[in-house]
Amino acid sequence: MLPRFRLRATTIWMEHNFKSRHLARHSNYPWIGRTRLVAHLQSTLARTNRTGKFPPLSIFLQNPIPWLKNYLRGIFHGRYKPYPAYALDGQDGIYPLHSATGNAAIRLSIVADWGTGTQEAFSIAEQMTCFRPDYTVHLGDVYYVGDEAEVQENFFGIQTSDHTPVAFPRGAVGTLTLPGNHELYGGGRPYYTQVLSWGSPAPGQQQCAAFFCLESDHWRIIGLDTGYNSTGIPILGSLPGLASIQSIGGDAHLEPPIMDWLRSNVRPRERPKTTLLLSHHQYYSAFPDEVFTRPAEQLREFFQGQDVLWLWGHEHRFAVYDLYSPDGNLRCYGRCIGHGGMPVEVTPPEGNHAPLVFYDPRHDYPIGQGDTAGWNGFVNLTLEGQRLTLDYRDLKGVRLYREAFNATANGGIEQIASHNARS
Repeated sequence: MLPRFRLRATTIWMEHNFKSRHLARHSNYPWIGRTRLVAHLQSTLARTNRTGKFPPLSIFLQNPIPWLKNYLRGIFHGRYKPYPAYALDGQDGIYPLHSATGNAAIRLSIVADWGTGTQEAFSIAEQMTCFRPDYTVHLGDVYYVGDEAEVQENFFGIQTSDHTPVAFPRGAVGTLTLPGNHELYGGGRPYYTQVLSWGSPAPGQQQCAAFFCLESDHWRIIGLDTGYNSTGIPILGSLPGLASIQSIGGDAHLEPPIMDWLRSNVRPRERPKTTLLLSHHQYYSAFPDEVFTRPAEQLREFFQGQDVLWLWGHEHRFAVYDLYSPDGNLRCYGRCIGHGGMPVEVTPPEGNHAPLVFYDPRHDYPIGQGDTAGWNGFVNLTLEGQRLTLDYRDLKGVRLYREAFNATANGGIEQIASHNARS
């Protein structure tokens, strides 16, 4: 059993040696930033350079052997198999939501792109803990390639180098995780063999698969693994330009065991409930970034004609959208919360790609060496009867945006309130 890490209520950052934000920022480069190639370079540099001051390509001028070994190992080992799945018995992988204290209100704290080992990730873990959540959920990405050392230090809070380890906070009832593309850049074995069993959907139970369903009387929260098929063809899928072609770079489609489980156990069409989807990858975006429409195309079978709420990460930003479907497959209220631990992107939205309601435009968060980025954050969710409330906070606990939805008949959803706290 891995030790549970207790976060202090207050922290003086000068006491710690957190991971470099500047090295992490290379992931935000257009075209090449979110590729297996750059991720393996960053992973090697994180082990050999404490400051991240020099660019990733300088690895070729130093010692390329460790990087080449890790990169080729990740390619030729391929993705972890067999893919973990639930029994198709009509109930496996479905867990009742409840409060640890017996209160009517159930509290969840959700974050994405958090596993960085940065001081921002540490601060957000403290803020999540202050909410005293019944459940905590990570929507994926343990940087840079999700290997065993990175999982230990950036997620479990176990020190493996001279860097300060950072632990993901546990919920009082359950802790659940999904994989992103970065875990799969290294093949995904540490995630599927260690992180899953560390997760727990209920006291005394281990998370058995990288997808799940949490249910109350009125709401259904479905976590989906879009990371497994997000990395694409080895080598070609890491080349600038080619990585954006989804047949080469990966389309994040859902594995057949997920689809079988939805049909046999969850049965959204036969047992409709108001639904919140969770995934790592985005369905659409108002920003100049790639999108992944294949999962929504697959989910149309279950949710055609039913509006849903969908939280995702992958883009390192916070954005709130109106009800929208880019292709007619699924209508959803999309929310991007990929600003958990990475330096937050400050690129402005582009045109009318999607109906953006709110985003955090701040770009003055100091990350050292005279550089700035956007502000990191997460979301606290409260579920009480038919009402679900989302409270979006930054790493200092400042509220950015708050909204509420009601569950209605036959799985319908009604937005009943929203408030921009920054206006």
